[in-house]
Amino acid sequence: MIAQEPDGSLLLATAAGLTTFDGLRFQSLPIPGDIDGEAVNAVLIGKSGDLWIGTDGRGVLQYNGSGTPNNISELAGRMNERVRRLYQDSAGVLWIATQNGIERFHDGQLESFGETGMISGDIVAPFAEDNRGGMFFVTSNGLFHVVRGGKPERYTLRDRTLGNPVAIYRDPLHRLWVGTANSVVQLKPRQQGAAYEEVVAARVPTPVTVMLGDAQGNLWVGTRHSGIRRIGSDGVSSWSSQDGLPDDTIRSLFIDNEHNLWIGMFAGGLSRWRRAAFAPYSEPDGFPEAYASTVLSDSHGDLWLGTWDKGLYRVHNGKLTVMTPSDMPLSTHIRAFAENQRGQLWIGTWFNGIYRYDGTSFRHYLLGTESPGNAVSSILVDRHGGLWIGTYLGLLYFASGELTGQRSLFLDAKLITCMLEDVDGSMLVGTNTGLFRVREGHSTPITDLPHSHVISLIRDSLGYTWIGTRAGGLALLVHDRAEPLSARSGLPMLPVRTAVEDAHGRLWLGTSRGIVRVTVAALHAVADGEDRYLAPVVFGREDGMQSSECNEFPQPGSARAPDGTLWFATTKGFSRTTGEANLPAASGPITPTLGWTFSDDLNRDHVLNGSSVEIAPGQSDVTFLFNAIHLSNPSQIEFRYRLSGYDPDWTTTQARMARYRKLPPGKYTFEVQARNSGEPWGPSVVSATVKQQGYFYQTWYFYLAVLLLAAALAVQFFRQRVKLVKGQIGVVIEERNRIARECHDTLMAGFAAISWQLEATSKIFRDGALVDTAAAKSCELARGMVSHCQAEARRIIWDLRDTGDMTNILSHALSRTLNAQEPGDSLVITFRMEGDEVPLAPAYVHHLVCIGQEAVSNAMRHASPSHIAVHLRYEPDSLNLTVRDDGKGFRGDSSKVGHFGIPVMEERARKVGGVLRVQSSHDEGTEVSVNVSFNALQKVSGQQHQYIVPWIGI
Repeated sequence: MIAQEPDGSLLLATAAGLTTFDGLRFQSLPIPGDIDGEAVNAVLIGKSGDLWIGTDGRGVLQYNGSGTPNNISELAGRMNERVRRLYQDSAGVLWIATQNGIERFHDGQLESFGETGMISGDIVAPFAEDNRGGMFFVTSNGLFHVVRGGKPERYTLRDRTLGNPVAIYRDPLHRLWVGTANSVVQLKPRQQGAAYEEVVAARVPTPVTVMLGDAQGNLWVGTRHSGIRRIGSDGVSSWSSQDGLPDDTIRSLFIDNEHNLWIGMFAGGLSRWRRAAFAPYSEPDGFPEAYASTVLSDSHGDLWLGTWDKGLYRVHNGKLTVMTPSDMPLSTHIRAFAENQRGQLWIGTWFNGIYRYDGTSFRHYLLGTESPGNAVSSILVDRHGGLWIGTYLGLLYFASGELTGQRSLFLDAKLITCMLEDVDGSMLVGTNTGLFRVREGHSTPITDLPHSHVISLIRDSLGYTWIGTRAGGLALLVHDRAEPLSARSGLPMLPVRTAVEDAHGRLWLGTSRGIVRVTVAALHAVADGEDRYLAPVVFGREDGMQSSECNEFPQPGSARAPDGTLWFATTKGFSRTTGEANLPAASGPITPTLGWTFSDDLNRDHVLNGSSVEIAPGQSDVTFLFNAIHLSNPSQIEFRYRLSGYDPDWTTTQARMARYRKLPPGKYTFEVQARNSGEPWGPSVVSATVKQQGYFYQTWYFYLAVLLLAAALAVQFFRQRVKLVKGQIGVVIEERNRIARECHDTLMAGFAAISWQLEATSKIFRDGALVDTAAAKSCELARGMVSHCQAEARRIIWDLRDTGDMTNILSHALSRTLNAQEPGDSLVITFRMEGDEVPLAPAYVHHLVCIGQEAVSNAMRHASPSHIAVHLRYEPDSLNLTVRDDGKGFRGDSSKVGHFGIPVMEERARKVGGVLRVQSSHDEGTEVSVNVSFNALQKVSGQQHQYIVPWIGI
């Protein structure tokens, strides 16, 4: 017995227990308790969703999906009961056929009709409602009828020749059928009374076992030893083991929600029959078993079929006719077809020349090169009527269109595989060594082919030319260059051997592993970069083809008949499309199921389900398993998935799994959709949240702790460095102070003694009127040098001890320096600043302060002024420092012998990029100014920074 679960999978009662089938695999359905592996004769999914199981020795089990099944037979005291069949009527009453007779279970009570007789194992269709609230059932004693609220009464067929009733069935049209030992009888209710009119629908050679009605009103009848009968409006059809049925004894019939007919047999297992997209054209149609070669639909509406060893055939007005020429050996291999503008048919053969059919007779031509190593591989008639014949040894051209005319030879010694006339009138010729364009007697190669062996050339209805090679897939011809379509486009990388376009703008590609259907618009969108995926549909043996491999060598290998039917030559005969090929694959969206596993063996028993996936830190792999029930052809189901937050885009696949390795810690969402190939993606998305847990060192609080530790170490290091630098600076300051003390106590004392000695000597020269002598002058020079050295020594000692006054504010440094001077009572020193002050580097401040200090010192020593004015002025692009006194001034060279102040000031001004100017007049005072541009300061700073190693601002 066969049932269908809510998710679409089949539920099978077998001798080894319950089995499910999802279109791909059979799996045992475990039931709690000790019934695993026990024979199950009947299974039924009740109206309330309960699962009813009829066993072969433990009665009926009621299972609601959880806990242990409830054995209603044993609870009623019926032990070791064999259940033959289960049936639930429109009122929800469960009817049970057992070896002890018919039972009825309702409202928790089990009622027996044992007086009607037992049910033998051959009776598998014992129940049918009578459309009046009653029930018919069959036992080994015959047919019985139970009227609502009454007792069973025997129902005897009036025609004794029909044999004993062995099956009863009510079809979807509410017609009652009785199967007997030799007939199928319809019980038609009479207008008055409870009697039925008996109408014999068919005779059968062996007893009926099971009956089933389909949506088209047909009645399918299974028999005990003579296969299947179909009773329809067109009469009775039959199939048996002679027609390919695995077994002639039928035990069960079932039609699923995809309109597939499932046939359960006694020894032949399970078979599926369905209306497929393809149908073979074979012996039942009158066509002999032969190797299909080539097919052509001519301008007269006829279909020509060439074979490898059974001659030539024509289908005219639906009738098959043998058209093999009388002088053509039956073993001749037909290799090519072509039709000219006059409606004449050209037929190319292997080593037997060419035949032409003009509608009434054949004419045979020989090319003169016939041999087992040469063949006519392709024929084409161009728009001007010229005849092109491709052979294994080159391309022949007859401009007159007749083989008796002058011939031209192109592509000598090349095997010609296919030809196509281009829109410009040139000829595209495929060979086993490349693709060539023949124009005006010259041939040029097409570049960038994915493979040198070209096997097909295709022109679609929108004008694109496609190339099929041994490498598989398609390549677009663009300006004598081939541009292959990527495998990521979804097009299977199979050798495209032939192609034909239907009336709906779809291209059907015959390949080595099935027929691939794509829309021409989608092909163009992918080729032009407007889309990335084709959504192809692949047809194979599951779709009615005897072989999924299309022939490679003959041309053409496919054709479109006048009625729109597509024909293909395959390795096991011709296949043609049916009306199913143009129907949508599904009536609604497909919702996939989703599970996951952390195991590498992908055992379905290890699959987990739910809406949340938790991945432990040590778990490196997770595999998502998804599926969609499609009993007709599972290979047509296509999926796309993505892991949001990880995948940049959807991934399209026909596989039913996706594996991820070593996900980064975080939260993601896995999403999956399903559809029939070629159909648009629906809105249904199944998803599950995914959380990849990280190790403790991958968590945010670990990173925070590391950051805080790094900050603490940096602070501690900074403090230690500051402490170290302060210690070093303290040592430096102490050393500077020691040097300053030593200089003050030794050098300054020495300079003072020398100065006193030179002063005494100078006084001797003055008192002795020897001032103008050379010795006096030399003594005066030495006294000036010592005086300058004293001044510089005092400045150096001051600089060594004044480290605490390091500053980048020039006005502050000048103020401190001027305040340190002791001008006396008769001298006034003033300081004034003008403009917005700009901080300077300490080195620049030092040089400018020294210039100002030297200018003030010179004025105090030599000019006897009463007022010295120091003026600091900041301008937008420079600064100016001026020292003016009202002393006696000087004339002549300011850098006379023995005076070093002005040269030193000029040297300091150059170091800061400035210009020193000295103006003096006798008895009118002196003005010393230095002007420094900020650009010069930055330039000098940039040059000096290359020698500076900055450390924490010091």
